[in-house]
Amino acid sequence: MEDKKNLDRLHDVVIEEFLAMSPEEVMEFTTQEDLDSVKSNLEDAIAQVGRARLARAKAAAATDARRPRPVGSTGGGDALRAARANDADFDKKLTLAARKGGASYEADRVGIEEDLDELRRWHEDEDSV
Repeated sequence: MEDKKNLDRLHDVVIEEFLAMSPEEVMEFTTQEDLDSVKSNLEDAIAQVGRARLARAKAAAATDARRPRPVGSTGGGDALRAARANDADFDKKLTLAARKGGASYEADRVGIEEDLDELRRWHEDEDSV
């Protein structure tokens, strides 16, 4: 463990010394080709990070697009069916009675539609802020 600390300190000192050098002093230890290679490697790394960020953003957008959207209570049944069809995770979270559409589903329907209406109002409140 002590060796790692010593190596980390040595690394920090070398970096500090390098950063404190003038451009002329740096050129005594390297060539223009080496500097061009480092610049190229940095540009490649920046591009790679950008591609990774774009891929994560696309995945998040696709997930968000499948998320159920709050709607008015008049079309609650249709909205619930659409939400279930578009989002498997949401569908799994519904109660067994709601998924089977049995008699208890009809009893729960009003409550589900009220919940969807409340979510719609929350969504509108967030948009107005």
